[in-house]
Amino acid sequence: DYGVSRSRLYGTTVIREATNRRAILDQIFIQTGMRVEVIDMPKEVYFKYALVYYEMMYHHKATDEDTACLFADVTSGGVGLTAWRGASLLFQQNMHSGSLRVMESFNRNQKASISFSTAITEYLHRMISPLREELQLFNIKNVIFSGDEARLILQLMGYSDSEPITTINPQQFKELVDSFDGITATKLMNRYKIPEFKANILMPTMILFAEIINAIQPESLIFSSYSFSQGISWFYGVESENHPYMYQLREQNADLARAIAARYHTDSIHDREVERFSLAFCNALRHKGLPERWGYLCRIAAILCSVGKFVSLRNHGEHAYHIVMGTDIFGLSEEEKQVVANVVYYHYKGTPSDDDDCFRVLTELQKIQVTKLVAIVRVAWSLVAGSNQKIDEIRLEEKDKELIVHVRTKENISLEWWTFNRDSIYFSEIFGMEISLTIGGV
Repeated sequence: DYGVSRSRLYGTTVIREATNRRAILDQIFIQTGMRVEVIDMPKEVYFKYALVYYEMMYHHKATDEDTACLFADVTSGGVGLTAWRGASLLFQQNMHSGSLRVMESFNRNQKASISFSTAITEYLHRMISPLREELQLFNIKNVIFSGDEARLILQLMGYSDSEPITTINPQQFKELVDSFDGITATKLMNRYKIPEFKANILMPTMILFAEIINAIQPESLIFSSYSFSQGISWFYGVESENHPYMYQLREQNADLARAIAARYHTDSIHDREVERFSLAFCNALRHKGLPERWGYLCRIAAILCSVGKFVSLRNHGEHAYHIVMGTDIFGLSEEEKQVVANVVYYHYKGTPSDDDDCFRVLTELQKIQVTKLVAIVRVAWSLVAGSNQKIDEIRLEEKDKELIVHVRTKENISLEWWTFNRDSIYFSEIFGMEISLTIGGV
């Protein structure tokens, strides 16, 4: 009817959590001929955050560098918490304990108990307690709630959800919660005549909202009506047009990756140099089958290469792999995170091989990504082999099937030279071109 020529089909929490997921996806394909792309939770939160952040920054003037905002996306399957101040991302954590999952932790008799409201409040308080102190450090003034239940709560307080952004005083929400003298699904059903299944999801959501508010004490509550479908449609348009906002989002995500690395006490100055040189190689090798997105993944890998040293200096690449795989990295799909994790695994020794479990499970495209990015990160790392960043600038020149790396330095770079010559062998093997290092010409 609408003359759509291109379409995509996405699955979120319900498909992601279904025990018969493969059968559902197969039946959808048989009936419609469409393949479903199942979005993992960090990516689902990311698409909604990107739209909300854009609207807040450009239409609602949330640009104060001294005021932080917290985006709390609560769904039936999980909770995503994302904090920013001005143009900088401060914090991002996801918990696989959404409203429906919380209720599934209790049986019918427990839910019917008069103590259930108190018990679930304590349960949710304990769930967010590990994040409480960190969130309090950011001076958060605005909390933005998103999700179907957030829109319903807004309606219960007498507001229309027709506006994409609605701001209220936290006291209004507190009065709503206090009016129940202990929220239960039965009280919600009796007062608002809502179905039982909806009341069972709404109850823990309201208590969770109250816990977040009590922990942070914000000045304003903002309810967003933006859905996942709106977020991903908007993101698709921005990405297709190569809008400058995309670069701002990527810089935010790189900053967040640096914050992750800082938790493991990495050498941020050294890692920034590796990131800078890696990006220079990626840009110079674009014509060698290295899309811009791969360069972005290379940057993230360069930032996180050293996190494994926090666990042990021995086999720190292996430890870094497990840290990356166990961390939600905002803006990356699960497949992209696998690529980054493999790059940090091989960044200083060994070569990608199907003999290793972590590499063998990748798709062929992922394996190509890993081999190319490992080759780049290694030569970039070699230029910072010492501890005092001796090389100021580099310029890359391709000449007669040779990549010449011109460097500017006033110091002895014997260590860097030796390391470069060692790692250039793998680089030449992967890219099919010689690579050499020369002083001057920058």
